[in-house]
Amino acid sequence: MKKILVLFAILGLAAIPSAQAYEPWGVGIYNGTKEAMDYSVPGATLGSKSGEATCKTILGIVNWGDCSVRSAMKNGRISRVTAADWEKHFVLIYGEKTLRVYGN
Repeated sequence: MKKILVLFAILGLAAIPSAQAYEPWGVGIYNGTKEAMDYSVPGATLGSKSGEATCKTILGIVNWGDCSVRSAMKNGRISRVTAADWEKHFVLIYGEKTLRVYGN
């Protein structure tokens, strides 16, 4: 029984780097970053409205939430997106990623 628990612990720890590589919320103790999403409409202003959608994670292994552009548009009552960016927070094992869209 003890060998099986050790095996599961090793497999769980081996999954962490691959999960972090797929969804780079941050490896380490703390990550609090804002990033551009490389989405903007040339010549457009930022917009008068903004909307947010949030996803959450535990170690990058268990993930939940809806952080889609459509969800952020719905939450901000936006019909046309002009720009978007990410805000990420990760502390020890828990993380949140928020997509913020701007538009009219």
